[in-house]
Amino acid sequence: MGRTLGSGGRWMSLLRRQKAVDAEIVGVPAASPGHPSSRPCSEPGCQAPDRVSCDYRDRRGAPCPTAWCADHVMTVHSWHLCRRHARVVQALAPVEFRGELPPPDLNNRAPSLASYLAEALDSRMRAALGELGHPANGEHVSAEALTPLNTENRGRRWAQGWKLFDNTGPLLRIDVEVDEARDPECAIRLNSRVILRCVPPWIQDRKAAAPPMEGAEDEKRRQVFYDRLMEQHVRPALVAEEHWVRRWEHSPNSAV
Repeated sequence: MGRTLGSGGRWMSLLRRQKAVDAEIVGVPAASPGHPSSRPCSEPGCQAPDRVSCDYRDRRGAPCPTAWCADHVMTVHSWHLCRRHARVVQALAPVEFRGELPPPDLNNRAPSLASYLAEALDSRMRAALGELGHPANGEHVSAEALTPLNTENRGRRWAQGWKLFDNTGPLLRIDVEVDEARDPECAIRLNSRVILRCVPPWIQDRKAAAPPMEGAEDEKRRQVFYDRLMEQHVRPALVAEEHWVRRWEHSPNSAV
């Protein structure tokens, strides 16, 4: 059976089936078989029959050209999606007060890459911020939704992150960012400054046409990458920033 992701919200104009371009997919029964495709499964090496097209349409209405078998398609409600667009649909689901965002262009990998890294780092980031928080003072850690932001060059970057905050506002905010103009470079922004820029090693391998790692070996390397990123860059920067933010609390005259 195809893999299923959790609730993705209602994008009223995002996904339309090729069979009925003018019909909204919202409301189609979850058991919908999808729109059959004559293309082979887009998973490398897969020769499975009975493929369906990815239901994604970008903001210009262009369809995703991929097709997937039952073992490799991703489903969100009744929508049949490739891995990249399943992540985009869920990450950009409507958020209170934000409304709906237009679906990114087909060739725009920035939002899905930012969301992927944020998901991979989530438990580590929450733990690092939690260690610096003072729950007794009403400080809490929360995650922020994926959001597009304008850049100084009139471009756009995609950010998803976390914040340590109290009733006066955020004390620390850290985001994973991908600038559309610098993809596949990823950035880590702490409050207002970028503390790290890097290209994940598995993307470097693809660009260099190196043989891909698979299975447990690939997963182990990714976890090592995340651990090093946290220990060598994120944690030291968070500790230093937290000390700066609380500098008046540590001052002998702070109570005067």
